[in-house]
Amino acid sequence: MRASNLKDPMVEVRDQAAAPRGRAVRSLSARNLLTFLMVFGPGLIVMEADNDAGAVSTYVQAGAQYGTHLLWILIVLLPMTYFVQEMVVRLGIATGQGHAAMIYQRFGSWWGRFSLFDLLLINFLTLVTEFAAIAMALSKLGVDPRLGVPLSAVALTALVATGSYRRWELIVVVLCLLDIAWLAIAFYFRPRASEIVRNSLVPSVPEGGITVSYVFLVIAIVGTTIAPWQLFFQQSCVADKRLRFSDLKWARLDTLVGAVFTIVVAGCMVIAGNASKVHGIPFVDPAQMAVALRPFTGSGVRTAILLLMLNAAVLGTTAISLSSAWAYGKIRGCPTV
Repeated sequence: MRASNLKDPMVEVRDQAAAPRGRAVRSLSARNLLTFLMVFGPGLIVMEADNDAGAVSTYVQAGAQYGTHLLWILIVLLPMTYFVQEMVVRLGIATGQGHAAMIYQRFGSWWGRFSLFDLLLINFLTLVTEFAAIAMALSKLGVDPRLGVPLSAVALTALVATGSYRRWELIVVVLCLLDIAWLAIAFYFRPRASEIVRNSLVPSVPEGGITVSYVFLVIAIVGTTIAPWQLFFQQSCVADKRLRFSDLKWARLDTLVGAVFTIVVAGCMVIAGNASKVHGIPFVDPAQMAVALRPFTGSGVRTAILLLMLNAAVLGTTAISLSSAWAYGKIRGCPTV
């Protein structure tokens, strides 16, 4: 054996001392849980962020006009939302690239530019609605929108300006989980369980039959549940987290959890809108509905709905903005942090 192949024992000792120390996880269930927690995030965020201000308005309006008769549509949309996003999870793991960059490489620059332009245009128009919702919610909470909206924009910019995806993901996951409060609001209105189950599992046509407004509202529910930016967002998230094929089953579970959570929250929004139908309260937007329900619910529910509307707009704004930034950055070859 040549001398060059021998290693100094003192160097070996120093290398072992410098190596990071960790605790071995021997339990299979503990290892699985830790692996899932490392993968968890993109699926929940991409789904729940789509319950943005526009979605809140649509679901609440569905409940106000047709009660709980449209809940079955949400159940139909559940597998659709999952399989669409599961596809981009596999694409992100297989290619290690964002959706926009993959389109550029596979279909050429013309289709790549077209998809990027289309995404940026739709996202810009959606952002306008998000900030409009922020203004409405803040005004009902007694905050001047001329002050609150710019401060919200600065706070959202600061959220992503840290340059750390992990930090951003943790904060946004917490914001997503705050939407659990919609379940408490739905239970507060004491809906009949038999009616909820029946209208969720059995398609039904409300009184008055199928009208033009009914068809448009169904289209709006489908459109607000599945959005193009979600494809770009989740695939970039998966690529940035550097997930591997060994993580695929956990990424699928993350996406399934996000899909179920989002549909449940959306159903609770429909139930909240149904309360205004029960009390015969007309409204233009969810913020106005929250104020109009105050004589029947008190100030606590009113404030909760306004804060949840604000949270929905914040979630939508940060996710939509990052889907645009990721799409452009991946095409330009910007490094990820």
